[in-house]
Amino acid sequence: MTSGLVAIVLDCRHAASLARFWATALGWSVRPYDDAEVVRLAGLGLTPETDPQVAVDAPDGSLTLWLVELAEHRSGKDRMHLDIAVRDGAHLDELLSLGARVLRRHSDWWTLADPEGNEFDVMNPEY
Repeated sequence: MTSGLVAIVLDCRHAASLARFWATALGWSVRPYDDAEVVRLAGLGLTPETDPQVAVDAPDGSLTLWLVELAEHRSGKDRMHLDIAVRDGAHLDELLSLGARVLRRHSDWWTLADPEGNEFDVMNPEY
């Protein structure tokens, strides 16, 4: 048996909206809710929009980014971040329109923050 990375977990304040941001950023998909899951959530007084744990899946199913709500707020710099490659300048503009903001520009990458302030690097943004 070999070990391997199967998921990355990002703590957040609102899982559903941040999952949509990261699905767009990565070109992945928010995991759909089947009827059984909607019923399970309803039994907890939740909906897909208020689900505190939302999965964003890679197209090939090899990796999942889990967005998990926590009550406490983060303080200080992230101890880990994602590096992503954007398709083109239009993709970068789309991320900015969804609430990302530029923190720093470097020669070969930009450091951005997602709508909740989590830092990530955009490689070769072609801008």
